[in-house]
Amino acid sequence: MSITRRDILKGMAAGSAFAAASLTTGCATAILPGKASENEAVPSKKPNLLIIFPDEMRTHTLGFMNEDPSLTPNLNKFAAQSVVLKQAVSNFPLCTPFRGMLMTGQYPYRNGIQGNSHTATAGQFAGKDFGIELKKNTTTWSDILKEQGYSMGYIGKWHLDTPEVPFVPSYNNPMEGRFWNDWTAPDRRHGFDFWHAYGTYDLHLKPIYWTNETPRDKPLQIDRWSPEHEADVAIDYLRNTDGKFRDSEKPFSLVISMNPPHSPYDQVPQKYLDRFEGETSKSLNTRPNVQWDKEYQEGYGPEYFKEYMAMVNGVDEQFGRIIDELDRLNLSEDTLVVFFSDHGCSMGSNGKPTKNNHYEESMRIPMIFRWPGTLSAKHDDILFSAPDIYPTMFGLMGMADLIPDTVEGKNFARTVQGLSGDKAPTSQLYTFMPYGAQSYGRRGIRSEQYTLMIDRKIGKPLTYVLHDNQADPYQMKNIADQNEALISKLIEQELLPWLEHTGDPWRPTEVPKHVLNAYT
Repeated sequence: MSITRRDILKGMAAGSAFAAASLTTGCATAILPGKASENEAVPSKKPNLLIIFPDEMRTHTLGFMNEDPSLTPNLNKFAAQSVVLKQAVSNFPLCTPFRGMLMTGQYPYRNGIQGNSHTATAGQFAGKDFGIELKKNTTTWSDILKEQGYSMGYIGKWHLDTPEVPFVPSYNNPMEGRFWNDWTAPDRRHGFDFWHAYGTYDLHLKPIYWTNETPRDKPLQIDRWSPEHEADVAIDYLRNTDGKFRDSEKPFSLVISMNPPHSPYDQVPQKYLDRFEGETSKSLNTRPNVQWDKEYQEGYGPEYFKEYMAMVNGVDEQFGRIIDELDRLNLSEDTLVVFFSDHGCSMGSNGKPTKNNHYEESMRIPMIFRWPGTLSAKHDDILFSAPDIYPTMFGLMGMADLIPDTVEGKNFARTVQGLSGDKAPTSQLYTFMPYGAQSYGRRGIRSEQYTLMIDRKIGKPLTYVLHDNQADPYQMKNIADQNEALISKLIEQELLPWLEHTGDPWRPTEVPKHVLNAYT
């Protein structure tokens, strides 16, 4: 029996959430995100929220995962006290799209953040040409917490606004035909009342920031590695000496968005490189899918893996400083801490230099929740997606009733709490949209066993990539040609329901008509 649109959609309004926890009728069996679970434990008072997320740090870099030869003692200790979701992904593994999913709880087609936020020089095109930025009138989780009386702080990389003329002088304004960096006007900060941030700026050893008092044309110039400086500011915020940083009578929400281990990889203090003395990138980067003989763009590729590992170690050290201070101030039992990254980094795996592809090294991200006295430490393999972060945080904080219907992610608070009742997804969506061509590009799914990616280009036949991640964990073999029936099943049962749920017009038009008819 074919499923109807009525079975799939809660309502026809754009931006509405998909309410059904599962689809079990007929051909569509994917379990998709919905509204908040009921009856999860509710805190007796409003908790603090501390979010720490580096850029481009794949889940494989977590030392306790036993994948990369990383040095992450602080994250290892933290994870032993926390709930670790080992199969979390960035569904559009690129900086701005992830940040859009984080802030809105929506997938990229719905929230309109379908690429990086930047502005083009003459003869080029960029995100600004297609309205790709976080809109002023979009309701984010930070807007809601501000309305709930929270003191709100943001430190580090924002990358959700397109630069405006006159452009701020900056090493990356322009770069490769685009302007990248700008301040964020106060009316675009979505509730954050303490601001120590920048748009996107990758000179990690000499970063720049804007604060509440800093004029747009005079950003602060800092002579310190950006994660170290941001940890300093975060520690000052937590201490809040003389109430200089926040209202001490209110709960706080603080975001620390570190840029490393993002390229350029030479932007790392020597002390972190010294911890890998005697090693080379080749001796460290031993994944069998790394393509060493490929020619990569200058500054990228597997030969920088040692520097990448050094950056990860530095991020771990600064993360540890922040958590140690939270513990020292006796704030831990009142604070939900969430650690993740915006996407991973391939570092030459399958010939890919960085991110924005469907491979595990690009999609999979750390996802760790700690709340001593409230959450019990455990690992879980639930297929967790980027838009689920916002509603899950609200569920854990006792604010499930404040999750708007526009949120497309699901509240997995019960899973994080170790309770039953959440309907686990059977897959995760993968997406890439070319600028201004949302009905083209790449779509796919990642299930417990398979990754399917389909690429649709103008005037060309669809191309298919299928990996059996259990038999081939490094995704070195494309088995699409031998598995047409399996691909049809994955499209029918997993991908099409995701496209319908997210309002995405992309369709694999070579699928048999009886399948497509159920979704049109």
